Formats: sequence, C-alpha cells, structure tokens
Amino acid sequence: MKNKIKASVLAFELILGVVIFGVMMCMVNSYVGYNEFKKELETMYSNITQQLAKTGASYIDSDKIPYWLENGPDEDWEATYEMLDDLTKTAELAYIYVTTVTPDYKSRTYIFDTVNPLVVTSEVIPFGKVSSLENKEKSYIDNLREVLEEEKGISWFVYKDDDGGHVTTAVPLYYSNGKTAAIIGIVKPMYEIKEYKQNFLHSTILYAVIFSAAFLILYTIILFFHTIRPILFITQETHHFAEHHGELSGILKKIKNHDELGTLAKAVEKMSLDLTRYIEDLTHTTAEKERLSAELNVATQIQAEMLPRVFPPYKNHKEIELFASMEPAKEVGGDFYDFYMIDDDHFAVVVGDVSGKGVPAALFMVITKTLLKDTAMHSVNPAEIFSYVNNLLCEGNESGLFVTCWLGILTLSTGELVFANAGHNPPVFFHNNEFTYLKTKPNLMLAGMEQTPYTDHTITLQPGDGLFIYTDGITEATDSKNELYGEERLLNVMQKTKGLSCREVLEVVRKDIDTFDAGAQQFDDITMLQMLYRGREKTDNDFSGDGGKSLKLPAEDKNLQAVNDFIHAKLPSDCDMKTLNEIDVAVEEIFVNIAHYAYGEGGGFAEVLCDFDAPVLRIEFIDSGIAFNPLERSEPDLTLSADEREIGGLGIFLTKKFMDSVEYNYTNGQNHLIMTKTIS
Repeated sequence: MKNKIKASVLAFELILGVVIFGVMMCMVNSYVGYNEFKKELETMYSNITQQLAKTGASYIDSDKIPYWLENGPDEDWEATYEMLDDLTKTAELAYIYVTTVTPDYKSRTYIFDTVNPLVVTSEVIPFGKVSSLENKEKSYIDNLREVLEEEKGISWFVYKDDDGGHVTTAVPLYYSNGKTAAIIGIVKPMYEIKEYKQNFLHSTILYAVIFSAAFLILYTIILFFHTIRPILFITQETHHFAEHHGELSGILKKIKNHDELGTLAKAVEKMSLDLTRYIEDLTHTTAEKERLSAELNVATQIQAEMLPRVFPPYKNHKEIELFASMEPAKEVGGDFYDFYMIDDDHFAVVVGDVSGKGVPAALFMVITKTLLKDTAMHSVNPAEIFSYVNNLLCEGNESGLFVTCWLGILTLSTGELVFANAGHNPPVFFHNNEFTYLKTKPNLMLAGMEQTPYTDHTITLQPGDGLFIYTDGITEATDSKNELYGEERLLNVMQKTKGLSCREVLEVVRKDIDTFDAGAQQFDDITMLQMLYRGREKTDNDFSGDGGKSLKLPAEDKNLQAVNDFIHAKLPSDCDMKTLNEIDVAVEEIFVNIAHYAYGEGGGFAEVLCDFDAPVLRIEFIDSGIAFNPLERSEPDLTLSADEREIGGLGIFLTKKFMDSVEYNYTNGQNHLIMTKTIS
C-alpha cells in the first residue's frame, strides 16, 4: 500500500506538470501566432500604402511646389488635386496630404489635402495653411525626420478598438535636382483588422485547446505505462530484495524499456544477483575453514580486477595522465577508485572508502562502485549522482555501513572540473606551481541518511594542473608511537613530486608512508589516485577566434565533431543529457546541410557563432553558399510509414521541434540561420 501511495503522488505530480506545460504552450502558441498574424497584416497594409503613396507622388510635379507656394494654385495644381482626390476615393483612403516642413520641424505648410467623406468626416485643409508641429509627439517628428533626412518611405500604425485603426505611410517628394521637396502622406483605415483579429483568436484558441487536450491525454497514457509503472516495479523490487534477504520476485522482467529506466532495472537485477551469489560464496567459505585462505585470495583477485588497472587508461585521450592504486589492510577492503569516459568530452574520476573492513565493506564497495558508474552514464552532475545513489544505498542498509566518496567530472575540452564531496578527505590540488588542499565543506557520507542534499563545486584546471585523491588510510596511518601521519606531512611530501609522472608520485608517497610507520601494521586500506590535466592539443580542426565565440572551418562532414566540441564548451556543466542530445541533433542537421548543399562541388567555409547568456543558448550558422531557406520546406507527414514518406524534411522538422526558435535570413550574400534554446 505504501508503494502505491508513493506511485500515485508521483503520477499526480508528473501529470500536473504536463497539464501546466500544455496550458502554457497553448497560451504561448496563441500569443506568438497572433503576433505573427499582426505582423503579416501590417506588412500587407504597409506594402499597399507604400505603392499608393508612390502612385500619388507620380502625379505631382515637385518643381512647381515653390511656384505654388509663392503664387497660389493654378490649372496644374487643380489637375493634380483632382487626380489625388480620385486616388483617395478609388483606393478607399481616409485622406492624402502633401506638406512642406520647416528645417526646425516646428511647422508645416499644406500643398494638397484630400478627404474621403465616405471614410472620415474631417474637413479639407486649405492650400497654404501653416500648421504647428510643436504639439506633436516626438515619435511623429522622428518619422518626419526619417522621411526627409534619410529619404525613405515609412509606415506607422494606430490601433483602435472601435474601428480597427489606421495606417499612415509617408514618402518624400524630390525636385528634379534630387533634393527633397516635400512629404506625401497616405492614411488608410484598417476596417478588416478587427474582424480578422477576432476570427483568428477564436480559431487559434479553439484548435489549440483541442490539440492540447488530445496531447495531454495521449502523453498521460504514455507517461504512466512508460515511466510511472517501471518506477513502481523497481521500487517494489528493491523493497522485496531488502526484506527477503536478496531474493528477487522477478517483477523487473516486466520492464521492457530501452531507456535509463530499463538500464536501471537491469542494473538492480544484476546487482541483486551478484550480491546474492557473493554472499552465498562467502558463507560456504566460512563453513569450510580449510579453504578459507584460498577463497580469500580469490576474493582479493576479484576485487583487484574490478578496479581499473590499465595505465595510461585511454591512449586516444592525451588530455589526462593518471595512475592509481588500492592496498587493502586485509585480504579484501572497502576502499575503491574508478574512472571512466562518460562521453567523448567528459571524464569521471571517483575515490571512496566504505566504513568497516573485510568482506562486508568489500560487498558494499561493489554496490557503491556499480551504482556510481551506472548512474554517471546518464548524468554529468556529481551532486545529482550522489543524491540518487545515496537513496539506493539507504534502502535495506541493515548493516549500517556508509561510504565517504569524492567524485569529479572533468570536461576535457575546457578543463572545467565539477566535483562533489560526500564526507571524504580533501584532495591535494597542484596549481600555479603550488600544492594546496582543495577544501570545501563536505556533505554527509553516502548511505548515511535518505534524501541528503549534495553540493556541486567547480574549478577550472589549466594544462599542468594535478589532483592527488586518497583515502584516510594515508593521513590516519600510525607509527610505533601511535602518532598520525597527518595532512601536513602529506602536503610536505607532495612538494617533492613536482615534475614527476603520476606513477612516480604514488611511489614517492608510498615510500614516505613506509618510512613513517617503520613497519607498523597497516590498519586501514590505502588508496591513492594521481591525475594530471594536459589540456587538449590543437588540431587542424581548431579554427576558433574572437575570444572563443566563433568558429570558422571548412564545411565538411569530418569537422562536425569540432563544431560539437565548440558548442559543448559553451554549455553549463549541469546541462542534462536529453538537452545535449537535442542540441547535437539540431547542430548536425544544419552543419551537414551546409556541407552537402551550400557550395556544390567547389566547397567553402562555414562560420558558427555560439554564445550562452544564461539561461539562453544562441547558435548562428553563416555560409556564403547559394541562398536557401530550409525553414520553407514542408513538414513530413509522420502518419505515413518511412517507405511512403517523401525523402527529406525530417531533420529540419526535428530541429524546429528541439530548439526554442529557428530563424533564417539572407544578408550581404550570406545565409544566416539562428537557433536558440533555453537551458533549464
């Protein structure tokens, strides 16, 4: 019953989150759609009035304006007025006016003014009337300056709830010598916009509600069967395992997921089977005393084989140099170290110390090491990894064992090291030719208490920086007088290791411990791990410039990894894997399209601009290839099978789906495609 209650609360929280998200998306889509609709209408009205203004301007002989102002209207003025008046009525305009403006923009003189009585009730302003501009708003004066001084036509819009509003478009009139003579203004009412706006909002909201409701229902069903139910099964199995002394109920076999939950279920099942088998082996060994020594030797070998022993660990990653060792006080111990590549740019290193000695500590070490590695494969956040593993270790921990642990995840391309400390000794940090303790306030050890919060800390390693991570078997080693080795002595001996390899550093420290204890019995496991950060070597694909905000390189498929590395370096260290994968898919689609289609067989360059202004990531691709807007491509019909669908379109569809916004423009002979994404 307890598990069902927890599952119901989880289901409620997840479904409530989906509902809130759906409502927000419905509102956002409606708002964005209305804004786009409004922009299109404004563009349409602007184009129409710009053309009408140019037509009206063609009726006017600008060179005669000074003559009319001095001598008054003549036959040419009358003919021009009739044409402008006809244009006002046939185009259903409110009015057309032609004015000259004083250089100080304080007044203007009317040359022509037509009024459409079917549209407005205003009176015609007589020829030659001088009107003050001093009571006009600054924006209005700025519009006049832009028309007369920058010599371009502009439009501005006034919206009203009763009739929809109107648009005013003004263009300059020129003398035959090219100088600006006057302004012709076109005012057109926008009756249609009110009805269009209401119809658009009603239809948009209706469809948004229908589609959102359908999505929420479908997503809720998928969420329950794909996420909530597997979590319930895993929770039930772990409780069953703890309460029945390692016996499995078999419920995990019902989980068919191929994602992290499926991996976790298999890891729990495998861990349970391995642990049960291990306990049975040790029980049998205890009953057969004559085979105890041999069995313990086997256990020692097994434990040694579980720890990485190949150095250097990764020949294709020259960014790191590493060496480690673990010496148990008895045949088997509770200390452990581990290191592994999470992905091509993230390297994890962990050192832990289980309370107690012998077989129980070794078993708990196996569980902890396995859980840490399995969890780290799905996260690059040490605090998040510790929180998850701590809760698992607390379940059924009847023996009361706990683990002190230090976990760091290094981004090889940037040197950024994110680490968390669960009650462990502070590592020795070598930086700027100095050795210091990397001291932070440690959190509670693992398996000490459920729901314990853990904290991430971040430093940036420079090439040549190093870390010496160890267990308290070193600092708590005692000599014949029962005096402790201590942190100060360790720091002093580390001063003698400058310039040595990682293996040589461990040899120097171990030799100093032996000198100190003078052959006294070793009471605790001794584990040491030395890591040096060499930095990533420059390659032919390193084209970055301007402070690392841009990357220019040949538009070739082989350079995709360099683009990914460049963008990954801008992301926050706690960026989740799902978001990272979505960004990678979008980047690959755009860059590969440039590489394949922008330049034909001749080839060319692509420039990538990337900037992270928390919480928004902005990526811009620039190429000088043929003009092509991939956003105009029709979306694929996902209801058809892969064989029935037309080839192409799926990649840009996924790009638009994964990114918050995707925009395209063609400027100065270059394609610009800009993507943004909010990193939670």
